[in-house]
Amino acid sequence: MPHDSTTQALAERHEALWLSLSALHKDMIALGAKKPQALVSEPVRVSAEGLLSDCAPFIRRRGERLPVAAPDLAGLAVQLGQALAALDAWESLHTIMDARFNCKMWNLDGNNVPVMRLKPPTAVLNQPRTDYKGRRDKLGGMIQARIRGAYKDGFDAGRAARIGPPADGAYPPGEGDAEPADAGAYRRPEQTNPRLRLL
Repeated sequence: MPHDSTTQALAERHEALWLSLSALHKDMIALGAKKPQALVSEPVRVSAEGLLSDCAPFIRRRGERLPVAAPDLAGLAVQLGQALAALDAWESLHTIMDARFNCKMWNLDGNNVPVMRLKPPTAVLNQPRTDYKGRRDKLGGMIQARIRGAYKDGFDAGRAARIGPPADGAYPPGEGDAEPADAGAYRRPEQTNPRLRLL
């Protein structure tokens, strides 16, 4: 079976979702065994539909509508069990078995990490990992620098359009002020439109 790669964010999201969904599924099985036809309470229904909709990136096909929680306990237990099975299928496609540490690892681009909910051995947790946080911070800094650069370029272009280019090719001191004190010396001479004068 081919194993597709995934991302660190999706792997962490999958693990958190699997734990929440399995806990609710276990409760629904226990309650449904006693009263299978009993109606699901509103808080449980909202929680179940929220978890089922969170499963969308892992189990839904394109264009498929979001699921509606079953109204009775037995039906909801079956529905949550199907969602868990789909999550397990997605996990099996995106994990590999590491023979060195004898544990399942997420097949990430560049660096594999263990599936934490399966309680991997301590040896695999002590391995050096890719610094995703450092990369994310560096990328955030680059984006902020680009935004500041675009703002400065727009500000300079607006200022040049408002006061016109200076005669000596350099802007006057006090850059960033709304209007320099001697802006009149740099102001472009007013141009008139002959058609407007006729009106």
